[in-house]
Amino acid sequence: MDYLRRSRRQKWINSNGRGISTTETRIDNMGPEKPLFKKIIEKARESVLNFDSGEAESAVREAVDAGMDPVDLIELGFIEGMKEMGDRFEKGDVPLLHIFAASRIMEKGLSLLKSCAMEKKLDLRMFGNIVMNA
Repeated sequence: MDYLRRSRRQKWINSNGRGISTTETRIDNMGPEKPLFKKIIEKARESVLNFDSGEAESAVREAVDAGMDPVDLIELGFIEGMKEMGDRFEKGDVPLLHIFAASRIMEKGLSLLKSCAMEKKLDLRMFGNIVMNA
């Protein structure tokens, strides 16, 4: 099938004209832990939107304890929160200062994730802005 990138929201449209969200697809493929993982991902996303570093740390700890893929937490939780904050900025709903504050929360979550991964001896590699779970 032919897929064409449609917007920043990771929406794709196939040749039938039906939209597909890669975020939703990845959450649906998480298996029996889906409700727990979905809750953790939402917590990470909300922590960025609400500038709550405690909630970000809690989401990271829950994700590591539940055995969640760290890449999913980053991409579906923290980065989706930053995308939503960027969309709000583009609409003029929030000032630029909120983008910086949200990025600090994400940064705190990522640094905790990195230290938790080292403690639990997870094979997580971070290359600048690229994260791999080898």
